[in-house]
Amino acid sequence: EYCQGGSLEDLRQNRGGRMPLAEAGAFMLQSLDGLAYVHQRGFVHRDLKPHNILLNNGNGQWTAKIADLGLARNFERAGFSGLTATGSYAGSYPFMPREQLTNFKYFKPVSDVWAMGATLYYLLTGEVPYNFQPKQDPVAVILKGAVVPIRQRITRLPGRVADVIDRALAIDLKHRYQDAAELRHALEQ
Repeated sequence: EYCQGGSLEDLRQNRGGRMPLAEAGAFMLQSLDGLAYVHQRGFVHRDLKPHNILLNNGNGQWTAKIADLGLARNFERAGFSGLTATGSYAGSYPFMPREQLTNFKYFKPVSDVWAMGATLYYLLTGEVPYNFQPKQDPVAVILKGAVVPIRQRITRLPGRVADVIDRALAIDLKHRYQDAAELRHALEQ
């Protein structure tokens, strides 16, 4: 499918580096619908970011579409194929949860949740959840750094929305929403 609207990253740049909550939130809900479909079928994306969410204009309305499933994998069978070597990883550092570096072979939907939380964080603030510094090893930042709470980047965000984003970005997998459907429900509320 040709998506003539470009990506959410293109739109964010066209909006001056940040998107309003109503617009970013609507596109995230659409994206989470698509991701929930992927998760329900036993797959994970493993490279979610604003660049991989494309915009299509059908019937005069823009719709978000998840793209670039080149790293997608069946999480229900993870570890059995031997195609992803232990200790290997792929993805985009700014939108990568810690476990993507430490346990890439056994990636689960909860890790896609982190990437979607990071995507929404970025769309709203223009910054990523970690404080990456020039000449600093991004792997070390992800493994040892802390996520900056979104309220430290943008104060005008409603508290309940900030809470949803912060929970999606929890380092401990048990404290995170477990899949796209759960995150979508919380964000919609």
